[in-house]
Amino acid sequence: MSALQYTEHPFLTNSVFLAAWGGWPDAAESATRSLRELARQISATKFASIDPEEFYDFGEQRPVISNESDGSRKLSWPKNEFYYWKADDGGRDLLIFIGIEPNLKWRTYTDLIHKVVSESDTKILVTVGALLDSVPHTRSPRVTGSSLNPDLGPGFEHIKYVIPNYEGPSGITSVLMDRLSEDTIPSASIWGHSPHYLQVAQNPTLTHAILSELQQFISAPIDLTKLAEEAGEFDENLVRALADQQEIEGYVKRLEERYDSEEEFHQSPEPAALVQELEDFLRQQRGPEDPTDDGDNDD
Repeated sequence: MSALQYTEHPFLTNSVFLAAWGGWPDAAESATRSLRELARQISATKFASIDPEEFYDFGEQRPVISNESDGSRKLSWPKNEFYYWKADDGGRDLLIFIGIEPNLKWRTYTDLIHKVVSESDTKILVTVGALLDSVPHTRSPRVTGSSLNPDLGPGFEHIKYVIPNYEGPSGITSVLMDRLSEDTIPSASIWGHSPHYLQVAQNPTLTHAILSELQQFISAPIDLTKLAEEAGEFDENLVRALADQQEIEGYVKRLEERYDSEEEFHQSPEPAALVQELEDFLRQQRGPEDPTDDGDNDD
C-alpha cells in the first residue's frame, strides 16, 4: 500500500501550493499555525495524507496520547495532510500541506508531495517557516521572503524577494523547492523571526505577521481581526511577564538598537555576530570570573 493515501481527487487549476512543517522550521508553531488558521477560515477540505511509518524515528518524533471528552484515550501519530480550496471566481485555487519535518527518506517523502503537486496544476510553491532569531519582541515582527526565481510568474510580478545566500545544512523546505524546480515551478520562501529568548509555545503576533505577508499570494478572503486581538493580548501579557526581569530588559534594549539600525539600512548582521553578542551579554551578567575559582564547591 502506498504511503500516499487519498480520500478524494480534487480537480484544481492555477493552484498556489502552500507548505509548512512542524519541528525545527516552526519556531513557536508560528508557521504551521498560520496555515491551519488559513485552512480553518476558508473551510479547506482535507483530501490526502502521508502515512508516517516510513519517514519517522518514533523514538525522536513520538506519537502523542491525549484524553478525549468522552473519557477515551487517543493515540495520534505524526501528521502530514493535504487540503484544497476551490476559487469561485476563476481565481487561484489553493493546495495546502501541513506536516512535520521527517527523520528519514527525504527524497521519497518529497516525491510523494511532488505527485500531488503534479496533479494539481501548481503554478507556484510558497513555503512557510519560522525561526528563532535575535530580534526584540518590542518591535514589529520581522518576516522575510526569499526566492531563487526573479520572476514568480503571472500575477506575482509585484513580489520581489531577495535571492538567498545561505550556505550550510538544509531543511525539508529547500529539498522540496529543489525537487519542484525540476518541473520549472517557481518557489518563494517566507520566514517569520521569533525572539529567541521567549519560551512560548505559540506566538500569535508572529503568526499574524506571517499571514499578512502570505495574503499577497492568495485570492481566498481571510479575516485577521481575531488573530490581531489575540496578538495584542499576547503582547500585553508579555510586557507584564518581563517587567521585573532587568537582565532581559537590558538585552532587549541592545536588540532594539540593532533592529532599528537594520531597518534603516536594510541589512542584517552575520549569524556569527549574533552569537557573539549573546555570549558577551551573558558573560557581562555573570560578572568577572574569580581566577581562584576552579569550579568546585565544597561548601
